[in-house]
Amino acid sequence: MQSGDEESDTSDTDAFETETTTKFVPSDEEPASADMTGETSTQEDDMPDLLSKVSLSAELSSLDFLEKITDGFSHERIVGKDGPHAVVHKAFVYEGNISGQTVVAVKRLIGVEIKVRKFEMEAKRLLNLDHKNIVKLLGYCHDESRGHKLVQFKGKPPQDFKGAEQLLCYEYMHNGSLREYLIGQESREVDWHMCYKLIKGTCEGLLYLHEDCGDRPIVHLNLNPSNILLDEHNEPRITGFDFSKLIGEKNTKSVFFQMNGPLGYLPPDFLYSKGTDLKYLATVDIYSLGLIILEIAARQEIKGDHGIIIKTVETNWRQDSQIATLYGSLEDKFRGQVKMCIDIGLHCVKSKPEKRPTAGEIIRWLDNGSKPVLGQRPGVAEPPLRANATPADDHIQEKEKQTPLRRLFRRK
Repeated sequence: MQSGDEESDTSDTDAFETETTTKFVPSDEEPASADMTGETSTQEDDMPDLLSKVSLSAELSSLDFLEKITDGFSHERIVGKDGPHAVVHKAFVYEGNISGQTVVAVKRLIGVEIKVRKFEMEAKRLLNLDHKNIVKLLGYCHDESRGHKLVQFKGKPPQDFKGAEQLLCYEYMHNGSLREYLIGQESREVDWHMCYKLIKGTCEGLLYLHEDCGDRPIVHLNLNPSNILLDEHNEPRITGFDFSKLIGEKNTKSVFFQMNGPLGYLPPDFLYSKGTDLKYLATVDIYSLGLIILEIAARQEIKGDHGIIIKTVETNWRQDSQIATLYGSLEDKFRGQVKMCIDIGLHCVKSKPEKRPTAGEIIRWLDNGSKPVLGQRPGVAEPPLRANATPADDHIQEKEKQTPLRRLFRRK
């Protein structure tokens, strides 16, 4: 399985029945210029031998070539679905097979059409990203020659969508997603060392996007276990952030408003925030990261009301006995590491965005092996919680204040 939101009960056809192709333009907050070099920093000898023989500029930019390696974008080749919402998918991810070997994942945009200048500008920037915890973009294709695209759906006749073909070609991750890994581990003894590897790698990947990938940070806005893939060494690789870059952070947020669906791993404040300030949007990713950390470390499924989930973790995991039960054979020094990660996760899911740590602070905590003090960020003095209250109580109270806004929105 490649990148994409979790599967829903809605069929592929149903996902598009009420949807028309939407054209997005750059948001007002985005810069007028960007890196246009398009050079990739990954060296050829780091790629599979077969892939190194493929000209990225020629082969992977050819619609005919991509159509050939996906068997005409056959439904049987779909290995993932992507988009800002679990029901309406904005892209299908196909398995691209070259000379009998799977070497690329081809993401085909379906329900959206990006202005060509915007698409090429952002694709070239994504080509420059190079980090061991980020899925590498290998090439892209924008083709207007046909003026439409046929999309195959399971058990249904092909549907015709107007507009250009727009595709992104990524490294293929053979070990599936973090979501699949967590589901597969439900009946097994938990391997904490693997859990910590997944947590640390995901944090490092997010740090790269937020602070180390160039002049302008990249915010994900849909970070969840389905958008974290595992490579051949089970190293976590973040994917799926291309959507927020291609349509813009402002439009990404508007899609969530239009769908009015479940929050998933997003904080409640995201739907009620104003503007697209990158500093705030980074805290949205941190909140999602916190839920992922709690899900990995505490085996707490993220489903339903976040406040209840957070309260459950706070109540059950403050006792060392709970950690000992789940990690029975783990040495004491590593049990402390488990508790540190849970504390970090709880820091990330604070209801007030300004109280959430940055990705850099999280990495420093992990590197130093020192757990944070709940209620306080490094170097930041914060007022104490109200009497007999916990961060989860604060989270629920904040949600209650926002409830009238949700009702107001639904009436529109």
